[in-house]
Amino acid sequence: MRYPRFFDLLLRDRPGDATGRRAELTLTLTLGFLVTGLWAFIYRHPVVVVISVLTSLTALLSLVQTIRGKSNFPFIFPTMVMVDVIAISLLDGYGLHDLIWMSGLGVFLLVNIYSVNNRNPIPLLFGLIIIIPFITIGLLEMNDFLPNPYGTDIRYFVLSSSLLLGVMGAITAVFHRHRTLLRIESRIREEQEHSRENLELVNRTLEEQVRSRTGELNSLNEQLLAKTARLQAAAEISQALLGNPYEAMGDLLVRATRLISEKLGYYHAGIFLLGADRKYAVLRAANSKGGQEMLAKGHQLKVGGTGIVGYVSQSGIPRIVRDTGADAIFFNNPYLPETRSEISLPIKYGNTTIGVLDVQSTQSSAFSDEDAITLTTIANQLALILRLREESDMAATPEISRRIRSLESPRKDVAYSFTIDGGIGESESIPSNPYLDRAVASGETVAVGKSLDGNNPQLIVPVRIRDQVVGVIYIESVNENRNWTEEEILLVQAVSERAALSLENAGLFEEATRRAEQEEMISRITNQIGSSTDFERILQTTIQELGLALQASRSFIQIGTGTPTNGGGAE
Repeated sequence: MRYPRFFDLLLRDRPGDATGRRAELTLTLTLGFLVTGLWAFIYRHPVVVVISVLTSLTALLSLVQTIRGKSNFPFIFPTMVMVDVIAISLLDGYGLHDLIWMSGLGVFLLVNIYSVNNRNPIPLLFGLIIIIPFITIGLLEMNDFLPNPYGTDIRYFVLSSSLLLGVMGAITAVFHRHRTLLRIESRIREEQEHSRENLELVNRTLEEQVRSRTGELNSLNEQLLAKTARLQAAAEISQALLGNPYEAMGDLLVRATRLISEKLGYYHAGIFLLGADRKYAVLRAANSKGGQEMLAKGHQLKVGGTGIVGYVSQSGIPRIVRDTGADAIFFNNPYLPETRSEISLPIKYGNTTIGVLDVQSTQSSAFSDEDAITLTTIANQLALILRLREESDMAATPEISRRIRSLESPRKDVAYSFTIDGGIGESESIPSNPYLDRAVASGETVAVGKSLDGNNPQLIVPVRIRDQVVGVIYIESVNENRNWTEEEILLVQAVSERAALSLENAGLFEEATRRAEQEEMISRITNQIGSSTDFERILQTTIQELGLALQASRSFIQIGTGTPTNGGGAE
C-alpha cells in the first residue's frame, strides 16, 4: 500500500498542472541529477568537476521543489547543464567530436518540458545557447584556434550542425504538437468540469424545486383536505338541522351548538338572538358547561356593548379574535376562562341581523378566513330556519290556518339570494338568459366564463327531484376572469343533491300535514253532521262547515232536483 502512494506523490498531476507534466519533470530531473553527478566522478579537470557538482546539486534542488509542487527557478538546471557541457568540451573532452553535446539535446528537451506555451520564447533561447557554442567551437577548431586532433573539417562541421539542428527541430515539433494536444485536452477538461458543475447546479436546482413543489403540493393537499372536511362538516350540520325543522326552537338551537362543537372541534358554541326591542342579544343555546351556567342566569349582552358579540350584533359584520389577550374589543368572560380565540358571526336574514353565532377555542389563532366562511354558511342556514319558523308561527293564527286549509292557494315560486356582505334574503326570480334556459331544459350543469355580452362568469346547477328539475342554483362571480374548477362544480352539485333531498322530504312532510288536516276537517264536519238528527239542521251544518273550510263567497246545498232557495244555502 505504501508504494502506490509514494509513486502518486512523485508522478501524479496536481490540480492545474498539464497532463503528465509532473512525471516528465520528475523523471528528467532525476536522470539529470544522476548523469551530472557521474560527470563529477569521470572527468578530471577541476573546473569541470566543480561545475558538474554544482549542476548535480541544482538538479537535486529542482527535483525536491517539483515533488513539493513548486517550480522555483525552473531554468537554472538547464543553464547549468549547458555551462557544464561547454566546459567539458573545451577543457576535458574532444571538442566538436565529443558526444557530450548529446546532453544539450537533453537540456533542450527539459526546457520544452518546463514550457507549457507554444509562444514561450525560452525554448528558442536555449536552442540558440546550444547551437551557437557548438558552431563556435567547430569554427575555432577548423581555424586552429583550438586543438583539432580529429581533423574537424567543413564536411564534418556541416553534417554535425545539421544533425543537431534537425533533432532540435524534431523535438520542437513534437512538443509543439504535444502542447497543442494538452491545451485541447485542458480545454475539454475545463468544459467537462464546467458542464459537470452546471449539471450539478441544474440537479440541485431541480431537486430544490421538486422539494419546494412537493412541499407546496403537500401544503395545498392539507389545506384542501381541511377545507373539504370543513365543508363536509358544514353540510352535515345543515342536513342535521333541516332533518327536523319543526322541533321546538330551544331544542333546535341547542342541537345546532352541539353539532358545531362536535363536527368542527370547538369547545364552546353559543347562539344569541336579538330581543323584540333590539337592545339586547340574549343567549338562547350553548353546549359548554360555562355556557349552560350563563343560560341558567339569563345571560344577555347589550347590542353595541362590550365584547365582540355586542359589536357584531350592532354592525352585522363578522369579527375574529385570534389572540384574546391582545384584542381590545374582547370581553373576558369568567364563565369561559379557557378561551384563547373567538369568532362571532351575524345571523342575518336579508340585511337584518336577528342573532349572533359565537364560537370559541382553547387555542390561539384557531380561526382562519375559511373557518369564517364555513361558519357563515351555518349562520345563514340558521337564519333561514329561524325565518321559516317565524313564518310557521304566523301561520298558526286562525285566519292564516283557514287560508292554508283552503287548498286553493297554490305554492308560488320562491328565490333566495346571498350577497357578498353575508346577507341572505328572499328575492325576485333569476333573470332569464340562454345559459339558465339551457340548464333548466337539459337538467345538466352549465359553467360559463366571461361571456361576450359582458356578464360575469356564471355557474348554474339544476336542482332535480326524481329526474325532474324543480329549481336552479345560480352563482355569479365578481371576478371577471374566473374559470370554474372541477372541485367547485362538484361542490355545488353535491349541495344541489342534498338540497333536493331536503326539499323532497319537506314536500312529503307538507303533503302528509295537508292530508292530516283534510282528514281532521272531514272528521270534524262529519261529527258536526252526525251530532244532529234534524234534517234541516244537518243540511245547514254541512253547507256552513264546507263554506268556512273552503273560504267560499257563496255555497249551496240542495236535496232533490228543484231550484235551490235562499233558505237552503249559506253565505
